[in-house]
Amino acid sequence: MFTNSSFRLLLVAVVTLLITACAQPKIVIKETVSSGSVAETSLVISDVRPADDKEASIGSMLITSDRYGIWTLGDEGFDPAVLTLLRRYIMKEIAGWSDKPRTIHMTLKNLKFEANHQADLLASSSTQLGPLGVAIAEAMHGKKFEMQIDKTRPFVIGFISADVKVTYANGKSVTKSLQTYKAENFSSHVDVEGRQNAARSVLKTLFTDFASSLK
Repeated sequence: MFTNSSFRLLLVAVVTLLITACAQPKIVIKETVSSGSVAETSLVISDVRPADDKEASIGSMLITSDRYGIWTLGDEGFDPAVLTLLRRYIMKEIAGWSDKPRTIHMTLKNLKFEANHQADLLASSSTQLGPLGVAIAEAMHGKKFEMQIDKTRPFVIGFISADVKVTYANGKSVTKSLQTYKAENFSSHVDVEGRQNAARSVLKTLFTDFASSLK
């Protein structure tokens, strides 16, 4: 059970995070991603993702929710937008192939970027959270793809999964089911610059690795 003091601390942390979320600027990807010469390749992306992957959200303010303190950054949270950047990274990768494909058909099943502040908010509110706080933290941070980061600190995670069919001029085709994730810590839930830098790094690494896995 929360004491009055721990409840006040929790309320301050939540209000601070909410204010920060409302003022969140777009995450600008400044580097130029050159696509090279890939005029012979047609890239078709069928986006079948759930709406929750695409739309920005600040999650839940309720400590009993498994979405407590977890933001979805959203497609338009980046500049350029997420799908534009994904296309650029793929075309840049293909430009370096000696045997360039004629078509790439991609069914995009998941592509989502999240900033997870949950453990940091729980720690900010009290050091005596009891079984409830521990259970929530373990549930949210026990996923396999989140195990390579410090679960006691905030982090940005990006995840992509897609079915891809690559077809070449000679008629040969290769079909793959791909999924990739990247995660990176930042300092605290009030560190706007750190969160943005982590998001940039995660996106660039995620898209670079995903594009290279197409071959």
